[in-house]
Amino acid sequence: MKFSVLISVYKNEKAEYFKQSLDSILNQTAVPEQIVLVRDGLVYSELQTVIDDYVDKYPDIFTYLPLEENGGLGNALRLGLTYCRNEIVARMDSDDISLPDRCEKEVKLFEKNIGTIVYLRQ
Repeated sequence: MKFSVLISVYKNEKAEYFKQSLDSILNQTAVPEQIVLVRDGLVYSELQTVIDDYVDKYPDIFTYLPLEENGGLGNALRLGLTYCRNEIVARMDSDDISLPDRCEKEVKLFEKNIGTIVYLRQ
C-alpha cells in the first residue's frame, strides 16, 4: 500500500537532527512513495543545504514546498496535506527519529482496520 509522509521544517530546527530524521524515514522497511516537505519560512544556510541535498538526491520521492514566510505549523501542514498524493499520510516532526519498521507497522495496522477507521481529507 502506497503512503505519503508529511513533514514541516522551520528556522529553529537543528540541521543535524533534521538529517537524522530524514534518514530514518528513508531507511524504512516500508519506504514511503512520497515525502511532502514544507519549509515554513526562510531557514539558515546549513538547514537549507540539508533540504536541497535530499530534494536533489531523491527527486522522485520529495515534493518540496518552500514558503517564504513562516505561517505556523498548522498552516504548513494544511498546505502540505493538499500535495499528498496518497490516501494514507504519516505525519512526522522534523526532529523525529523513526524506528526502521515504523511505517511497515502503521500500514499493516491500517490495512487490518481499514473498515473501522474514519478519516477526513479535503
